[in-house]
Amino acid sequence: MPSESETNVITCNSKRLCDLDEYSLEHVFLFLNVADLDRCVLVCKKFQHIIQRFVYPRKCMHALVTGSGQGVALSQYAFTRRKRMKLDENWRYGRYEEKAYFFHNVMYISQLAIDREWVYMTHRGRLQAHRRTKNRQMVETKYSWAIGTARDSDVTSLVKRNDVFFMGRMDGKIMIIDHPEDKPYLQTITNDIIKAVDFHSDVYAVTTKNESTYILNRSPLETSLLSADDDLALLQHTFVFPLAYETIKLNNTQLAAGKFHCSRKQALQLIDLPSCTMIQLNSPSMAVYDLLWMDEHCILSGNFDTTMRLVDTRTGNDEACWTDPYDASVYCLSYNGTYAVHCGMKYHHRVNLYDIRVPKQCVQMYFPSKKQQYSPVYRIATDCSQMFLVTDHNLRILNFDADWAAIKDYASI
Repeated sequence: MPSESETNVITCNSKRLCDLDEYSLEHVFLFLNVADLDRCVLVCKKFQHIIQRFVYPRKCMHALVTGSGQGVALSQYAFTRRKRMKLDENWRYGRYEEKAYFFHNVMYISQLAIDREWVYMTHRGRLQAHRRTKNRQMVETKYSWAIGTARDSDVTSLVKRNDVFFMGRMDGKIMIIDHPEDKPYLQTITNDIIKAVDFHSDVYAVTTKNESTYILNRSPLETSLLSADDDLALLQHTFVFPLAYETIKLNNTQLAAGKFHCSRKQALQLIDLPSCTMIQLNSPSMAVYDLLWMDEHCILSGNFDTTMRLVDTRTGNDEACWTDPYDASVYCLSYNGTYAVHCGMKYHHRVNLYDIRVPKQCVQMYFPSKKQQYSPVYRIATDCSQMFLVTDHNLRILNFDADWAAIKDYASI
């Protein structure tokens, strides 16, 4: 007869995984990938309940790319939580299908914006809308509607919020479109080339290549009631700041601005709108090519010195810094609202994926499959399953809802 101690050992050794409590099982399942979870779901109803009810929701909350409500809102599909986790793995491991559209021989930088149904692109002076599709083409090559003509002055900057389009042009004019069916409103702001524009609520900002930065307030009049020949302008000048910038971004009370070049390494600045004063930030950047507001107090900047920096405006200092492993400048940024930042780089159509929770580390790099040109990525837009890239000569779309595609993992090289 076995002793009492031997009986306890036998009982402990014979305990199975399914005998664990729900909390312990949930903790174990959180370490598994989607393929392993799919196998566990088939074991028993208890595993199925825990995985579907607790594990997938919790994993989605911490997902790098697909956990963002902003990215999900821009997607055409209502993905399940399991599918969102599978997509997140595809983003991390570099599994995607690539398409290239709208090739043009003459080098031209298009402006880009997306929403759930449309891809908006500029072709010289024309804004055109291409419908997104749910087939493998991903977008219709023929535009559904267009505003302006290719012979108009080139569009140099485009911002879309809700249904409102705000554009700056090379001839110093801005264009506002409240709705695609409305007639566009043109207003001359300057004689210089407009470099960047932005707006927030009724406050509009315009910066030029060589002269100044303009802060304007929008009147409550409808654009359909005004024309460029009217004495009453839609945008009224509030303040003119005597410095020109490469990029600008507005929030509620401040304008973040980046210079194209500053030998003192003070290219990132902040303009307080209520007091109209300039605040110098302590981020050591010689040139800032793109920036965006991560939240009310934090700025992400893409810089000439091959870095992306997270700057806290309350302290004025860098809180985190990511350096490109190939020493390429950061040309453009896209932030999904939670953890993922995509950076368009200077060389080889390359995009870097960073996790703001993990400083100094690149999660993944995406290279084109056919290296016919070596263009920078000038504009970038993403949702939870697709990435749109503007290069010198075309638009590239990477579709990560492609489980059949080969893995192109460049994270460890």
